[in-house]
Amino acid sequence: MPTVILATSNGTGMGHLARAAATALAAGEMFRPVLFSMSQALPLVRSSLGLTGEYCPSPQRRFMTSVDWHEYLARRIEAVIAETGAQVFAFDGAFPYHGVSLARRRLPDVAFVWVRRGMWKPGANLHALRKRRMFDAVLEPGDLAAEADRGATAAAADVVRVPPVTLLECVDRVPKEQARAELGLDQDRPVALVTLRTQGSDAAMAAVRTILADDSWLVALTRSPISAGDLGLEPHLAQRVVRLHGVFPLARYLSAFDAAVTETGYNSFHEMLYGRMPVVFVPTEAALTDDQAARASWAAGKKLALSAPERDPDRVAGVVTRLLDHDVRAELAGRLAELSAPEGAAAAATTLADVAAGFTAHRFSVPERAEMVRAAVRPAVEKVIGPRAVAGIQRLLGRREERVPPLPGPVTFTESAGTDAVSGTSPVEDLLPGSSAGYRRRREEIARTFYPSG
Repeated sequence: MPTVILATSNGTGMGHLARAAATALAAGEMFRPVLFSMSQALPLVRSSLGLTGEYCPSPQRRFMTSVDWHEYLARRIEAVIAETGAQVFAFDGAFPYHGVSLARRRLPDVAFVWVRRGMWKPGANLHALRKRRMFDAVLEPGDLAAEADRGATAAAADVVRVPPVTLLECVDRVPKEQARAELGLDQDRPVALVTLRTQGSDAAMAAVRTILADDSWLVALTRSPISAGDLGLEPHLAQRVVRLHGVFPLARYLSAFDAAVTETGYNSFHEMLYGRMPVVFVPTEAALTDDQAARASWAAGKKLALSAPERDPDRVAGVVTRLLDHDVRAELAGRLAELSAPEGAAAAATTLADVAAGFTAHRFSVPERAEMVRAAVRPAVEKVIGPRAVAGIQRLLGRREERVPPLPGPVTFTESAGTDAVSGTSPVEDLLPGSSAGYRRRREEIARTFYPSG
């Protein structure tokens, strides 16, 4: 059975990691999936779904300079592929890191696949498309709102498109009574789920206060930790707010809720619609590439959901008031029931299995070869002219010297690190469970090379 590495960027939400997890669960006997993610949510996903994988700190952790981090990432990729014997490295992210490019050049006998969802904002992320040439295939998870896609990838012909990929396809749904019992929710009162990323924003507060204005409703929040003081709620209102800690996958528990107010990222959008959840979509303006506004507008136009802009709290309040109306929710649920069941995870897994079966070797294009030459020459030139000259040139170009703070503690090596460990202030080197002694030695060598006090 072939092995496929399902790698994900850090991202701003759970979309990348949720798609990778869904594909892993759908792999069955087609291939052995191994997750490799920069998301600090990986330990939760790994333990909740029984998947194998390891965490890699993102450049945002600031454990090393950005230049060093890309080489660190490349060596981590090389090491995990050597340890697992993987035939395919599938990267899910809007912009493939330079470290992925470095690994690609060094591993021509491994297929590299770019898992790249559509719905980019018009004109956004165009420079990322230059990375296409280093991949042997592009897999595009479909989008229910695809007809509203006006981004740079909408008309791409050199991709394999599959239906929307969601965990709803792969996990068993818990019945309502059981779901509420497990989440600690009242069995008899209506509950609205609120999953806006910026819970303290005016839009989020408008949604929460509007729901609580109806004495019969409870609010469930997934973003934590949030205190009643953070919400600015009076004690009698705060008593009707339930915080859900570490609940994953939320798709398993959707039956516990009567309505939802969410952002319009890929993951939440498809879980809400396929889960037949009456919902108000509030697209966040914080998403740089993802065209959440187009998704929300499409869903509202098809009368599958309600929508309101994040920058207009009064409108959010008004639309949420409509959602609390039983007849409005019933009408939305009726339309949502007409959607076919999701099947993209199985299609994505099949595509990756086909790549593994048919791949021989990567053929480097002329631009790739030119870039490889430049990459090889640059360190030699920098060595000749010296670090002071390099720093002087960078200053002339307006580039600031990057400073990395000292590590607050030693580098820790562990198998299957927990959420607290990977989100701590000291670096954690997460090792695949049951990995070989040689792999650990290789990882220790990488750590000594790149961590300031490693």
